[in-house]
Amino acid sequence: MTQYILSPEAQESLKQIKAYSIQQFGEERTRLYLQDILNRFRALAANTYLGLIRDELKSGYFSSFVGTHTIYYRIKSDRIEIIDVLHQSMEPERHL
Repeated sequence: MTQYILSPEAQESLKQIKAYSIQQFGEERTRLYLQDILNRFRALAANTYLGLIRDELKSGYFSSFVGTHTIYYRIKSDRIEIIDVLHQSMEPERHL
């Protein structure tokens, strides 16, 4: 199984998702949503080509949807790198 690592941008996005979600939806729903995101990270690490090819953004980029967010990642030889986790309303061309 391949592992995953989070870029600093992805780490910051997860913090922002958590803060916003707690305020809007409460702690339990936030915990479940973040768990869904982490489960998707693991699924992508286990099956690196599960996501959509996003070469129009940058060569080698992939994406995968979870809830109202999109995970952007790239495949390295021994891991996947989670580039960022963006809300579906955000334009990846402006944020990646």
